[in-house]
Amino acid sequence: MRSINRQCICLGLAATALLAGHASFAAPTVSVAPVDGARFLSDQRFDIRIEALPAAGAVTLTSLKIDGANVAPTSNDTVAGYTGFNVRGYHAPTAAGLHTLTAVVTDGSGSTTATAKFEVINPNGNRRPAKNVIIMLGDGMGAAHRTAARIVRYGAVNGRPLGFLNMDKFPGTGQILTESLNSIITDSAPGMCCYTTGNHAFNGQEGVYPSHLTNTFAYPRVEYLSEYLHRTQGKSLGIVSTADIEDATPAANAAHTGNRGAGTGICDQFFDERNSTGLTVLLGGGRRWFLPASDPFSSRTASTDYTPLPADLVTKWGVPAGAADPSRDLIADFTGDGFTYVTDRTGLTSAAATSGTKLLGLFGYGNMNVALDKIAKQRNPGVTGIVDDYHAPNQPMLDEMTDAALTVLAKNPKGFVLTVEGAHIDKQSHAMDADRAIWETIEFDAAVAKARAFADKVGDTVVIVLADHECSGFSIIGALNTSIANLKALPSDKAILDPSIQPNRQKVVGTYDAASFPHYAIAADGFPVNSDIDGKLLIGYGASGDRYEDWLTKPLTIIDSLAPNNIKAELATKGYTVAPRDRHPESDNGFFLRGQAVAADQAVHTATDIPVSAYSSSSRAFEQFIGVQENTDVFFKLAKSALGGY
Repeated sequence: MRSINRQCICLGLAATALLAGHASFAAPTVSVAPVDGARFLSDQRFDIRIEALPAAGAVTLTSLKIDGANVAPTSNDTVAGYTGFNVRGYHAPTAAGLHTLTAVVTDGSGSTTATAKFEVINPNGNRRPAKNVIIMLGDGMGAAHRTAARIVRYGAVNGRPLGFLNMDKFPGTGQILTESLNSIITDSAPGMCCYTTGNHAFNGQEGVYPSHLTNTFAYPRVEYLSEYLHRTQGKSLGIVSTADIEDATPAANAAHTGNRGAGTGICDQFFDERNSTGLTVLLGGGRRWFLPASDPFSSRTASTDYTPLPADLVTKWGVPAGAADPSRDLIADFTGDGFTYVTDRTGLTSAAATSGTKLLGLFGYGNMNVALDKIAKQRNPGVTGIVDDYHAPNQPMLDEMTDAALTVLAKNPKGFVLTVEGAHIDKQSHAMDADRAIWETIEFDAAVAKARAFADKVGDTVVIVLADHECSGFSIIGALNTSIANLKALPSDKAILDPSIQPNRQKVVGTYDAASFPHYAIAADGFPVNSDIDGKLLIGYGASGDRYEDWLTKPLTIIDSLAPNNIKAELATKGYTVAPRDRHPESDNGFFLRGQAVAADQAVHTATDIPVSAYSSSSRAFEQFIGVQENTDVFFKLAKSALGGY
């Protein structure tokens, strides 16, 4: 049979469809990882994978070259009809510039030449390096979240703000594009990975390129910033989040998987690969993944765990193979390795002052509770509330977690990388719970203050504040044009579905002049005394799900989707609901708003650009972040900050 050679530039596995169905040009359909246009630091590690769907007969890799030099595969496999060829743990060339990967794949019908170009960027330079890198990430936090938090926290009068958020005061301000590898709208996993690997990923995947492999932990890897700086400079890694710690954003600093939901394996990987990532501080929710499967609050299962990693991946990356072990006591593993373990606010306060160089804090079984509900318990400790219903009555605030993490990480003289996530800005925006989302942003900003104070104290630290994406199309539409008492006294709008009849609660939205300047009394803890005030700020959602709106603070949260099943069942008996549209009392009194999102039970992410604010002590590294930039640019700017190449 005549051999058919055809050049193709493969932009990802989705591109394989473009080559299918052309019988007159029969040849293997080939995709390449890394994708065309990828970028790496000098000496950054990544896996190469060539996947071929044969047109006829068996597939062979005839040639694999980088810049004309042969590269030897470390393994091959066949999965779901695809034949894969792997080069595990490849080190990017040290020479900056463009490099070309070329693979020739042959089967009984002919051959296909697949080409992908990648760029290498040298982060080294002669400027003063930042010993410490702090990434403050408000998940889902768009410009309107920041504006709302500023208005609620500080107010405004006569056209001028009466104060600024801590993040507002950072000198380097820019704008970030948020696409993932396969969509204009990213989820949190690839959103965070852009900042920590310099490469785009598919939605739902972290620290890997897409693949047809059935073992999602075996997908082709790309080295994280934490791994790179630990390997080359000995820096430590800290991860702090108000989410379940296996959630997308925290995991996208240290875990490599094609399935962001595989919580058992992700949390195992935190521990198993700590010598590669330098992980020494891990604070957040998600205790359910650390408890053996026999514990009633455990979520560990074999289906969300590792299957053993391929031998060449284990060898080339220097990591354990992993195993499906749902009975594992992961807390015991951490404490056995010298981690101080704490479960509540009181323990954290003590541990920050007395622990060594390793700290594990798990403050909830699933996601931690939000600021509004944590503060309610702190203000009224004798009253049973939402945090009690979640079996976590004494949770720390994010600024306290940040302070503790910095205290421990600072003990490494070589420095550290720390990611701090304010997770519920996103989660409460999904739930269209405006007051809780705003309080979350205020809580996050208090943590930003801790990061800047640390940077000023020790020097040689770069701090950036950003989001992975915007959530819900969060928008300040006006303010209440009447009193809270009048709002509460309005008759129910639930039955009003005729668009020619204006609901009572739509009439209370004060826009333009009627919005005036809302004024919230602020308590000594830094949060509003009450969110339901005369003239309160009103929020709409451009990417909304179905909901009833009554403009009042929601008495209960929706049920945390990441809580253990037994806690979910308990919450359902106490009046908590899964969908925002079913919440009481707004579902009894509010006016119905049909959502624009297909997922009618929640608001969704948007493709809107997000703001970034940067600060650096002892250098002007912050200037790199001024202007409009791609999300992957952030990774290279952080690396240059740490290595003096900015």
